[in-house]
Amino acid sequence: MNMMQTAVRVVPVVGVLSLLGPAGCVMEDFNDIGQTFFSPSPTEAARDALDPYNPDLRREGVVLLSNAPFGGVEAYLKMYRDYVVNDPNPLVRAAAITALARHGDESDAILISPYLSREAEPNETVRWYAALALQRLHDPEVIGVLETAMRDEDETGEIRAAVCVALGQYPEDRVVQLLLLALDARELAVNTEAAQSLMLLTGQEFGLDRVAWQNWYNAALAKKVAFKDQREYFYPTYSRDTDWWEYAAFWLDMSWEKPSAPAGRRPESERRTYEEPPPEVRGDEQVTEEVETADNEP
Repeated sequence: MNMMQTAVRVVPVVGVLSLLGPAGCVMEDFNDIGQTFFSPSPTEAARDALDPYNPDLRREGVVLLSNAPFGGVEAYLKMYRDYVVNDPNPLVRAAAITALARHGDESDAILISPYLSREAEPNETVRWYAALALQRLHDPEVIGVLETAMRDEDETGEIRAAVCVALGQYPEDRVVQLLLLALDARELAVNTEAAQSLMLLTGQEFGLDRVAWQNWYNAALAKKVAFKDQREYFYPTYSRDTDWWEYAAFWLDMSWEKPSAPAGRRPESERRTYEEPPPEVRGDEQVTEEVETADNEP
């Protein structure tokens, strides 16, 4: 539906052509394959996520846990939220933001929204993942933050385009005015996503024609029918073809996430994750205790 998309799971990419290169490259590629075939267990991933000295392990552990169907258990959510606020490493913060986008609730939109601001968060990667997260978490209180990012001409076009996607879930006049402004942005990606969000909000299709959109909207607003034909908003998801080595590792779970309504607009009866973690995690009380102390770690 939209050009800006988020990956559902992170899978190492093997450079197949490099197998033809020097022996060192061959060994490195086979090491990558080995790491994929023998990925850490949930217990090991939880311990890596809590490593107080190695931010790479913390990031990898958070990514592995958040991509698991049991990644939304309360102990993990507590850890993600702690890392968003307190971890000094920007890549760990970005991973935790993504984890909350997948497993958190609408209250996490407020927690994440400050990290969309260039003043509060200088790291572009963190701001990018914050923008993607706000596509999946619904709370009208964050519209002001989205507007600030959208109006920031020094922000990257990719982030502003992702913000336009997030705005497509809010049928408000201030949002439409902001998206109309985005049609005149210098970046085509911003123009395209603004037009897509306008289509979702109104049910109309005028492409990138700012004048046509403005004329229609002024007339519809006067008649109080601007959002009468609003279409359902689903956050973007990502899928791709399976690589050869993934076919070889037939035991890997290669299911892909389906587009869905954001948290805050989803029926309460809809389950996002398994209610309980797998037996390996449930049976390891030590790991559970370690995860619950995540707020004391860097």
